[in-house]
Amino acid sequence: MTIRLQLHVLFTCIKRNDKREIKVAQLAGSVAEHSAYHHGEVSLMSTIVNLAQNYVGSNNINLLQPIGQFGTRLQGGKDAASPRYIFTMLSPLTRLIFHPHDDPLLTYLRDDNQKIEPVWYMPIIPMVLVNGAEGIGTGWMTKIPNHNPREVISNIKRMLRGEDPLPMKPWYKNFTGHIEKLSEQKFISSGELGVIGHNRVEITELPVGVWTQNYKESVLEPMLTDTEKSPAVITDYKEYNTDTTIKFVITMNPEKLQKAENEGIHKFFKLHASIGLTSMCAFDKDCVLKKYEATQQILREFYAVRLDFYGKRKAYLEGMLGAEAAKLTNQAR
Repeated sequence: MTIRLQLHVLFTCIKRNDKREIKVAQLAGSVAEHSAYHHGEVSLMSTIVNLAQNYVGSNNINLLQPIGQFGTRLQGGKDAASPRYIFTMLSPLTRLIFHPHDDPLLTYLRDDNQKIEPVWYMPIIPMVLVNGAEGIGTGWMTKIPNHNPREVISNIKRMLRGEDPLPMKPWYKNFTGHIEKLSEQKFISSGELGVIGHNRVEITELPVGVWTQNYKESVLEPMLTDTEKSPAVITDYKEYNTDTTIKFVITMNPEKLQKAENEGIHKFFKLHASIGLTSMCAFDKDCVLKKYEATQQILREFYAVRLDFYGKRKAYLEGMLGAEAAKLTNQAR
């Protein structure tokens, strides 16, 4: 999902300014009409669905509302319904983050003399840190993890007071596991697991980005299957998962359970996943692609541009109020 596609969708939703829900398939057609999008609509529909997803591991703040089946953590969003059957609309938070007073200050592109989406939007907090980014391009790839919007806002307030921003670690809404720092550019997310009785284990959370169905097929099923190369290490498992929660109850031989505990039970059940900060690539305000070494670097660059825009916004609003005052004075005269 490219930033440009997200801009197309956001611009169209703001331009429509419709408080009613709309089918995803219809919205994709509207985007193609209003923002001079000349490519296939399948990627547009995929972008709209991704902007509305709110399961664990997707968006911390979804800019569109998911009205219908937009995918779950069971299959990492791949179980979303067809765009013909699901609806969406702007989230109430979206116009608070992308404030209307900034709209006249943006640089808008033109296509065949039609005003289309801006070069970039100016949110009040850096959404690339809040919702993360992941993708590949020609010669480049990027992976920026999600962060806690409260921590991002707290750091912006620190910078306003002239203090340095504090280091932030990745954070995913509704994730009940643990994220620990291993080094400056590496974190590890761990699922939740508990031993119940002498021969049973209960898994209640998976690492970030590990989907329920994939975990069952790639980890638990091979453990249950007895082959010449790898004998079975568990005797049975039962799943009580929902589309939002995880619960596997695993039965195994007490001796094998003891052995798993000795070598590290989280490692044994593959409940660790790494989160790296080594490929944080993004476009800066001049649309130049660059690599960022730390989240504070992204935050500082955003802070400088946002502060400049607040000055521009104040000057613009003063000018508008001055013009309105002059108009009223002339009417009174």
